[in-house]
Amino acid sequence: MLKRIVLLAFSFSSFWSTCHAQTFPVTRMQNSISGAIAQKAYNRGFTVADPRYGATLDLVSGQLVAVAGSTAAAITLGTVTAPAWASVAIAAGVGVVVSTGVSLALKGAWNWLFSNDLKTITQHSSDTLPTGNGLNKGGPYWVSSILSVYGSDPTAVITTAISLNWVGDSTSYYQLGNCTSTTVYMSCLVTRVNKTSGYQQTGYAGVGATYQTSGAPGTCQPGFVYRNASCIAVSAQVSPDVAGLTAQAAINNIPASELLKPLNPALVATLADKAWRDAAAQPGYSGLPYVASDPITAAEVDAWRLANPNLWPTVQDFVNPQPSTNSPWKLPGNATVTQQDPTQQTVPSVNPSASSAQVNLGADPGIGSPSLETTPTAQQILEPLLDLFPDFRSFVVPSHQATCPKPTFTVFGKQIVMDAHC
Repeated sequence: MLKRIVLLAFSFSSFWSTCHAQTFPVTRMQNSISGAIAQKAYNRGFTVADPRYGATLDLVSGQLVAVAGSTAAAITLGTVTAPAWASVAIAAGVGVVVSTGVSLALKGAWNWLFSNDLKTITQHSSDTLPTGNGLNKGGPYWVSSILSVYGSDPTAVITTAISLNWVGDSTSYYQLGNCTSTTVYMSCLVTRVNKTSGYQQTGYAGVGATYQTSGAPGTCQPGFVYRNASCIAVSAQVSPDVAGLTAQAAINNIPASELLKPLNPALVATLADKAWRDAAAQPGYSGLPYVASDPITAAEVDAWRLANPNLWPTVQDFVNPQPSTNSPWKLPGNATVTQQDPTQQTVPSVNPSASSAQVNLGADPGIGSPSLETTPTAQQILEPLLDLFPDFRSFVVPSHQATCPKPTFTVFGKQIVMDAHC
């Protein structure tokens, strides 16, 4: 019951909603950062009725505004120059916290390693090559529009053809751009990326693949395609590790295929926690206490993502400039939360006495709820005192025939009787 009350307070509190909810258009990134902080506050036992909760969001928002105002956070996309959440994360110093590469997308193939210089990152591609199901001579197949590469998977055919066609270019690598496909044809644009500057050059002719129902020229195992009368491994132009990239260059290098994937919850958790930590370190901080030993975790944020899929950002939301038409770094205060800390949900119930000499009652011994005894009356309360030593209640002093003794003595010939005491 208490958990339901807390949940309702977070979700429907008129106090905080009136003051801070949807008074300005917000992006999915703003919602996710606010949701990450709300989830951690809830897991630690706080509610939005606590004035420190609202103060926390305001102070964290102020911290984000300060970082976004730095020249290092500005990026350019088309005709728009403004900070993006990605550039703010770099300038905020998430690299001080995260010392390993992080995939931008949830189960994505493009990794960033944030440096601790607050300026640059290292990019790494961990693309998984398409393998297909193998090729059987005389059976169905796909064939590329250049170099005549045959295979059972159109993407494997196209990526291999691209790699073979530009294999002599040591200054660049080539990526698939936007692809369109039907059941019998696929066509993908090609983008040339300079290995040093990260500059992307588009406009190359598309590479396609056509499907045929029969007539494959050879037999190849999965992971291989057929060309020039032999089977060769599927290959692709893969970005090398590039260190020291600015936010602008790193964002420019992200493949189009990664941009629309869901953002990795680890990035939201790290940025929200770092902003909260920095806000709490400022003089006069009046928000909820920040606990360094209990940071916002990716598991907590992922639980929020699963509960709020429509509010969850993509990689594109993370790297695009924030619109200047709203309050781009203001955190909304009406984020919902899950009822239980996700780190507690998968822990099985354990009976602590199962392996000891104590009586094992099991996970649920079926003991009913305790009940109160009937309240005694005043008479019942006093009765034990009134019935104390019942023999004394009939005690009577017995009658007697004794006479008072009156001793006598003679002094100077006169007899004296001592009866004053009688």
